[in-house]
Amino acid sequence: MTDRIANSSTSTSNAEQRMPVVTVAGDATARGRQHGEALREFIADCITIYDETFKLPDAEVAQRAGHFEAVTRSWNPTLAAEIDAIAEGSGHPHHWIWALNARSEIMSYTGVEASECTSVWSPTTNILAQNWDWMASLEPITFVLDATHEDGHRVVTVTEPGIVGKVGMSSAGTAVGLNFLLSPEPLDGVPVHVLLRALLDARSNDDVERLLETVGTGRSAHVFLADASGRGSSIEYTGTEMWRRDSRTDPLLHTNHFVNGGAACARLPQGANADNSEARFDRSEEFVAEHGVDSESTVRSLLDDRGNEEFPICRPWAESPTLPGVDTGTVCAIVMRLADSEIDIRLGPDPAGSWQMHRV
Repeated sequence: MTDRIANSSTSTSNAEQRMPVVTVAGDATARGRQHGEALREFIADCITIYDETFKLPDAEVAQRAGHFEAVTRSWNPTLAAEIDAIAEGSGHPHHWIWALNARSEIMSYTGVEASECTSVWSPTTNILAQNWDWMASLEPITFVLDATHEDGHRVVTVTEPGIVGKVGMSSAGTAVGLNFLLSPEPLDGVPVHVLLRALLDARSNDDVERLLETVGTGRSAHVFLADASGRGSSIEYTGTEMWRRDSRTDPLLHTNHFVNGGAACARLPQGANADNSEARFDRSEEFVAEHGVDSESTVRSLLDDRGNEEFPICRPWAESPTLPGVDTGTVCAIVMRLADSEIDIRLGPDPAGSWQMHRV
């Protein structure tokens, strides 16, 4: 650990529930090296977790990571340099840092069925919010990356050690969220975690749209996008297609199955977690119909909801139905208030837990 790590940018009532914050600054190489040095031990833990999850020979991990490194380097050399520097700063194998940044694509390839996240866009409040549901072993090492570029542009993102970005907000007024989707189609494009960070690095809405135009498909994920002007976008990638829905007036919801493609979604096979995802989506629609999400309190109440006891939105730790011996649940809840340029984070699956706030 170094002095770049702090427990929180603000005080909370329960220190044990604070998510660590790592602050980095400078050019891509400096940011990456600081990240790698500060989180060397956590990155080792993260590599172990995904090595056990992928269940692939190391040579195959290296081969797949090499492909995603090549497509990233071609599309965004700056982020490629940051990832290279994370490996350098941490002292961990280069290919494993790239594998972490492509972990969603590698997981989908191996057939790992994660049931991650219930998300909501509230246009009335200009809030993008979600629960991140995944392995209990990641709760102690998930952190907030607070990255300042040389020109002062700032990104605050909740992510995993060694990974450049996930859910977060930028000083340009862009917010992004993520839902894992499983697709049998070729996943050979820029990894979704790289795309999320690139969107946060964008300096304007025009830059965001240019990134979406050039990144292509080749990933299996739902990207939630919102901006300070009050537009929310629900973007699904199947591997070969991209389906997008924009809204400035109606709430948008998402869990872990394809919904934006209409009848075309039927060609995608239903996984073992389909009942879970569909139940959370249906419950979200019921909640919105009954309570709306026209205030910050109702958005938070949706994230806390356990109205469906079998498949709750706020998920207590329990053994995964698709990963034997692995406990999964809500690692954290994230509320991004674009009108205030603030992110609230609550670590763990307890609706009564304390929140920590980060200004962007």
